Amino acid sequence: MNWTIEGRYFYPGAARHVPARASAEADRTLRIADEEGQVLAEAPARRVTVTSRLARLMRRFDLPDGSRFETDDNDGADALLRSLRKRRRGRFTDRLERAWPAVGVSLIVSLLFGYYVVVQAVPVAAEWLALKALPTVGHAMTEQTLLALDRFALTPSKLAPADRAKATALFHRVAAHARGGASGYRLIFRGGGRIGPNAFALPDGTIVMTDPLWALVKQDAEIEGVFAHEMSHVDHAHQLQRVFEASLIPATLAIFTGDMSQMSQISAILPGIVVQSAYSRGFESQADDDGAATLRRMGEKPSRMADLLERMDKKLCGKQGCPPSWIGDHPNTAIRAARLRAEDKGPIAAAQDCLRPWQSGISLRCLGWD
Repeated sequence: MNWTIEGRYFYPGAARHVPARASAEADRTLRIADEEGQVLAEAPARRVTVTSRLARLMRRFDLPDGSRFETDDNDGADALLRSLRKRRRGRFTDRLERAWPAVGVSLIVSLLFGYYVVVQAVPVAAEWLALKALPTVGHAMTEQTLLALDRFALTPSKLAPADRAKATALFHRVAAHARGGASGYRLIFRGGGRIGPNAFALPDGTIVMTDPLWALVKQDAEIEGVFAHEMSHVDHAHQLQRVFEASLIPATLAIFTGDMSQMSQISAILPGIVVQSAYSRGFESQADDDGAATLRRMGEKPSRMADLLERMDKKLCGKQGCPPSWIGDHPNTAIRAARLRAEDKGPIAAAQDCLRPWQSGISLRCLGWD
């Protein structure tokens, strides 16, 4: 059967086009003719390239002389290819796209797989990269971070020399029981500035303590717990992990979303912010557990750190404490304090969390991928 379909013909190397018809001749030749029947182009079917059928997208026939024929008659194009005895590409894909149950199942599987990769696989990859990073990376990040904090958020410390000496001695006592050892960390002092009572770790092992935090300390074990907590952040390279996660999450989402259009850029950024918050809470819990373990090795109670946390909370937010925040980068203080007090009786086994996947999720670590 000599099949003919309507479309438009583009001249070789030009955007100019005219209405045309494509037909299959007896010798498996594709012929393009205008509305008056004048032949515009001919080519053997084996030398014609045809785009695959994809939903309602226009089909394109590329001829060897650089001209092309386009049509939105997909059924007619398939019939024309049958007349030319030319293999039709994309038939299986087209059938799948029209099978809505298959599309729905594929979408659900893709979403679940993508979620699991972002929530579970990316943190594992980021941790591996952070622990393998060269020390020079941590030094550079620390220098730049301190420069920025000193300029915009912190002030010079006014702590008395005696208090500095005591804090340093307690710091060294804790470091001797931590993974990095006595030479693995460095304590520096700053005024509270915009940050207030706080302590935080930087990637190269530097730990910053602000003057207002020292003013809240009532027992040595309280600040020792904070030091142990921050040393855990250094040991696990949490800062670098967050940097790698921030890079890997958008890249992973871009792979799943395909073309990085404006919408996909937005969708890549917003989940990353929320997921990053959850990761940070995980880091804090890990540092709390490590800090509790260090205090127990020193013969102290982890609940001392809980006392200081609650005091800081009331200092920052009043007697009622700070309300829970679903986008906050720290776990709820009441939950942290309760967990630390439970640590007085002994370590909370990681396996205990794995037995409650509705709380912790089914992590790769619980599956033995640690």
